[in-house]
Amino acid sequence: MKFSVYKDLLKRYHADESTKVERQLVDIWYDSFEEERAVAEVRPGEEEKLRVKERLRKHIDANKQEEPKLKRNKQKRLAPWLRVAAAVIMLILGITWFKPTDFGLPSRKYRTKEPIVMHFSTNSGEYKTVKLSDGSVVTLNANSSLVLKDGYGEKQRFVQLRGEAFFEIRPLADRPFWVQTDELFIQVLGTSFNVKAYDYRPKAEITVSTGRVQVSSENKGQSLLLHRGDGYIYDRANKQFRKKAVPATLAWRDGSISLAQVSFSELALCFRDVYGISLISTDAAVLSHRYTLKLKYERSASQTLEIICHMLNKQYRKEANGSLNIF
Repeated sequence: MKFSVYKDLLKRYHADESTKVERQLVDIWYDSFEEERAVAEVRPGEEEKLRVKERLRKHIDANKQEEPKLKRNKQKRLAPWLRVAAAVIMLILGITWFKPTDFGLPSRKYRTKEPIVMHFSTNSGEYKTVKLSDGSVVTLNANSSLVLKDGYGEKQRFVQLRGEAFFEIRPLADRPFWVQTDELFIQVLGTSFNVKAYDYRPKAEITVSTGRVQVSSENKGQSLLLHRGDGYIYDRANKQFRKKAVPATLAWRDGSISLAQVSFSELALCFRDVYGISLISTDAAVLSHRYTLKLKYERSASQTLEIICHMLNKQYRKEANGSLNIF
């Protein structure tokens, strides 16, 4: 079967357009990533690949010969056939001999030496969607930037993110997609996920909407495989991951952030995410208050701050360093 057939299958899977049988088949392939996390030191040669193909062919022929005996219960016969089909797909794609960790980190030249060929960024209170040359789509949140290095899409797809972005990645099995933040590397084949990694925040966050992604920390070598609906926080102080509740929607993509009973410190972080301005206070009432409001991108920083001060019956002033102080 042609390589393009398998690419189309993965594309339909990640677009939620595949049939039940196709989805089961791809799920089996993905599950194989978790059954053995060890990285193969040596890839098999062509001779070994031919032997595996021959064994698969004999297995398939044997199953075909037994089909008439199993006609009375087609449903029970489905799972073994799916496993055989999944094995064939992995063989054709060359995926039998690598796991997500097998890619290692992207080539150092993509991370350091290669010149920047494209740069996207957003200002305060702004978000934008960009389409990359491989068909992938990235939506940048406010005060964020995305950098593409020379050679993007040729052998590796490697980008650097500062801030927050939602990624919808076109599946290309032979060219994994990498996102680098200050301390994390995120690898995918084709999926959609959100990364929040503002450099002033003490934690980075990753949320997976569809498919699966692998997240690695460079310093301590930790690695996690995240599934659809998973969310994790990476604590920069102790270099540890922990699971987090996943929001039903990512409201910032519609131009607002909803806060419910949050602390002043969380309010200040979100305010900086949207407007790029630090919010401070030494007032006890301000620091102890729990905040419920919506930060709308269409409002200016001063308009939003007026609302907050009205809630508290307080005032604010701009400090010499540009931060806004509520008192």
